[in-house]
Amino acid sequence: MSLTLWGRPSSVNVQKVLWALAEFGLPYDHKIVAGKYGGLDDPAFQALTPVPRVPVLEDGGIGVWESHAILRHLARIHPEHPLGAAMADPAQAAAIDAWLEYGSTSLQPPFIGMFWQLVRMRPDQRDAATLDGHRSAVMAALAVLERGLSDGRPYLAGDSFSLADIGLGSLLYRLFDIAPDIGDATAGVCAWRDRLAAREAYQRHVAVSYDELRVT
Repeated sequence: MSLTLWGRPSSVNVQKVLWALAEFGLPYDHKIVAGKYGGLDDPAFQALTPVPRVPVLEDGGIGVWESHAILRHLARIHPEHPLGAAMADPAQAAAIDAWLEYGSTSLQPPFIGMFWQLVRMRPDQRDAATLDGHRSAVMAALAVLERGLSDGRPYLAGDSFSLADIGLGSLLYRLFDIAPDIGDATAGVCAWRDRLAAREAYQRHVAVSYDELRVT
């Protein structure tokens, strides 16, 4: 079936799906919607999801929404691919799922908070105490990732690149761009980031400008 991705490429959650589609080597159409592009009131989009936000993956007549749900969907329909095969193995899937959930609950929320303070707000709108709180939460989450990457483990769920690396690694380009020193105490995280940054799909879809989101 044909795939259509709905969402603006400047969204970090859309970038997760773009990265995954590239790693799976899948062709797709891309409808750029949300933010300044509008389109969330398009009846065709609204028929796919009850939630008016992106990304949404249209797979035939099915609408799959929420970025990590989309990653899992791609794995289920492509079990022959290494990313799909890992999710078919209960032990590997358990580790990958746990990291994806941790990213959603503990890393991404304070990262988004930092990003809003430093990119989406003018300097006179920012609140130092709020920013410090988000930064502390991000550092605590990175410390957990550091423990997960201990003993030289190259990727979050083990020796092989997985959906967990896409789900959490998609945040790293912007995080280290807005706070270059935030990984000073987490050498393992920095090495992991460098491994991900060497991937062509990361360079194409994640390590890209976000100037359209910047408020000055």
